[in-house]
Amino acid sequence: MTRASDGAADAAPPREKKGGAFQRALDFIERVGNKVPHPAILFLALILIVIVLSQILYWADVSATYEVVKPPAQSTEELDLGGSLPGEVLPAEPSQADDYEVVQETAEVRGLLTTDGVRHLFTSFVPNFMGFTAMGIILVVMIGVGVAEMSGLIASLIRKLVAISSAGALTYIIVFIGVLSSIASDAGYLVLIPLGAAAFKSIGRHPLAGMAAAFAGVAGGFGVNLLITPLDAVLTEITNESIHLVDPSLSISITANFWFGIVSAVLVTVLIAVVTRRVTEPRLGAYDATLASPQNPAEGIDDAAEVTPEQDSRGLRQAGVLTLIAVAVIGLLTFLPGAPLRDPETGGIIGTSPFMDSLVVLIAIIFLAAGVGYGRGTGTLKSATDVIGMVTKSWGNLAGLLFLFLLIAQFIAYFNYSNIAQVAAVKLGDLLERVDIGPVWLLIIGMVITFVVGIIMPQAIAKWALLAPIFIPLFLRLGIDPDAVLASYRVADSPINVVNPIMAYFPLIVVFASRWDKRSGIGTVIALMMPYFIVLTIGWTALFILWYLLGLPWGL
Repeated sequence: MTRASDGAADAAPPREKKGGAFQRALDFIERVGNKVPHPAILFLALILIVIVLSQILYWADVSATYEVVKPPAQSTEELDLGGSLPGEVLPAEPSQADDYEVVQETAEVRGLLTTDGVRHLFTSFVPNFMGFTAMGIILVVMIGVGVAEMSGLIASLIRKLVAISSAGALTYIIVFIGVLSSIASDAGYLVLIPLGAAAFKSIGRHPLAGMAAAFAGVAGGFGVNLLITPLDAVLTEITNESIHLVDPSLSISITANFWFGIVSAVLVTVLIAVVTRRVTEPRLGAYDATLASPQNPAEGIDDAAEVTPEQDSRGLRQAGVLTLIAVAVIGLLTFLPGAPLRDPETGGIIGTSPFMDSLVVLIAIIFLAAGVGYGRGTGTLKSATDVIGMVTKSWGNLAGLLFLFLLIAQFIAYFNYSNIAQVAAVKLGDLLERVDIGPVWLLIIGMVITFVVGIIMPQAIAKWALLAPIFIPLFLRLGIDPDAVLASYRVADSPINVVNPIMAYFPLIVVFASRWDKRSGIGTVIALMMPYFIVLTIGWTALFILWYLLGLPWGL
């Protein structure tokens, strides 16, 4: 990753600074943030801080007793792999959403400098990395996306997208697709964010603005959708188990936030698009192509001269044919009665089914088929060896990021082992129970607590499993419906993702930014995304409060 302190970056002229107190504040954040050491060094420092802090809190005998929603124990051996998504344990077989149950636990801070702690530091190092889900997702998706990109298909599709949409509409399209991408788990981070940057660049707009808009859509709107997502199934079941602590006869459905989710998805899209046009692009100004990294694979997006219009059309036709074949095969494996990608017990497709669990692989297959078809049609791919070469090159471009993921995986695993996050969340929940104010203010305080916990625990499922048994019974006793509490959690959970360096994919966004501007660093991305965080938090919270006060139905 190219840093602001590199020699090449030192030769680059500074960005032109814009006036206004808010813009000066963002410039200050960028300057300070870019003085932070390389992200790898930053995470090494965070690991050391967790190790020392855990030992101090262990000596102080800090603990907390709480109820938490967890999946049942598996009959097969479970390994504590320290992955980031969902974040704690990867059993041999994934638990169904309706298998979650409430258990009482006492979280004691565990010191990482005790005998057991030191043993864990060394013995878990490799399993931590192997269980880091983001790493596997990136490598698998890049098999297909890498071929589609290097064959020229992505560039061609971007040119088509730009040709059929106005500059203003392009922003809304990219953001809206980003919001919807949560149906495909984390694939939006890998596919849509670089595509947004390249699409903006192709029409003379700043690529970092396109990257920011796509990132805000994917991460900032992750908790809502127009459709039912796998996340909805798990969050709903965790909520129901927490409800049963108070009223075993009461439950909510998977569509409990359906109407609120649809309106929220539209609102999030509008807010992000407006921030992009009114704040991000004016601040960035005109793009200087000389600042792009020489290794930027997307810089050839405008180099259409190598492919004639006739070749491009032929390539797109062949890409379409192979894509249809791939989709047809996937459809046969999914939609026929008893198909292997249906849930073996219920026959369902949406929810915790093999189809939903396979989305990352299916997306990779579709992109691979389309990329191979386009490459064969245009002549950019001539043999299977060329395909393998493209996959190898796309993986090679991720080498620095994979090393960074190695360190992030250790930080998350050691932090989880220490129990610091669990104890902190319970203490904050206890504080909420002691506050005697109206329901709206209590919900807002709950959202603030969710926001604070989200800084140290970005994973949506792990965080709700911890907070739901605290929030749901409390608010039920106050006469606040569980679906309203779940909606408030969605609002508080997602916006912080766009400025949280601890979030698993944040370093990837820093890498994307450095491809287009070699001066970029962590500070650049945080300053770029801060307006989205502020506007999303304020605007989305205002929608939630208005919805609650009007008594509108949250879902079906």
